Amino acid sequence: MSFAAAKGLGLCAALACLLGAALPAAAQDAPGSIEGLPAQAPKARPGAIVHFPSRVPSDDAGLVDVPLPSASGQIRFMIDPPSVSRPAIALVRYTLVARSRSGYRNISYEGLNCADDTWHIYATWDAGSKRWVANGDKAWIRANVVSNSDVHGVLDRNYWCKGAMAAGDPAELMQRLRSGLQPYFVAR
Repeated sequence: MSFAAAKGLGLCAALACLLGAALPAAAQDAPGSIEGLPAQAPKARPGAIVHFPSRVPSDDAGLVDVPLPSASGQIRFMIDPPSVSRPAIALVRYTLVARSRSGYRNISYEGLNCADDTWHIYATWDAGSKRWVANGDKAWIRANVVSNSDVHGVLDRNYWCKGAMAAGDPAELMQRLRSGLQPYFVAR
């Protein structure tokens, strides 16, 4: 369709036709919209594209413990430093290794969103097939920022978030965790 032929349509509809895409009916009739655009765009999760780490820790050497002051000691949580990234200003991604007293290990690749104190498991490591298995559930879970036994709440409140933003680049985040520095507690 040429621009002249689409001239009678609204600007957004014309652009959609030129791009070969049609606006959904809900977007065309949304109250408070301008020329067929919804009043508010759907909220996108930060860092939508996820690349799983190519390196998976084969043992606990080099991992950094996450101190859980109220934990019973049944499970030890550790972070793999090379896996830590900050793909968006409020998002930290990392590999979390959970080891039980009996030696069982669970490895997951996760995200912590400082903007809304939520976390998400992107994938878990399948040791048998030696590959990441993507998590089909897209839900983000609220971190328990008042508990000293919830690993995600402790990372959020004590080490990796400063208000609604990540508290630095990956090297700074890991330095805080290694040293036990907790200067970023911000009442929410």
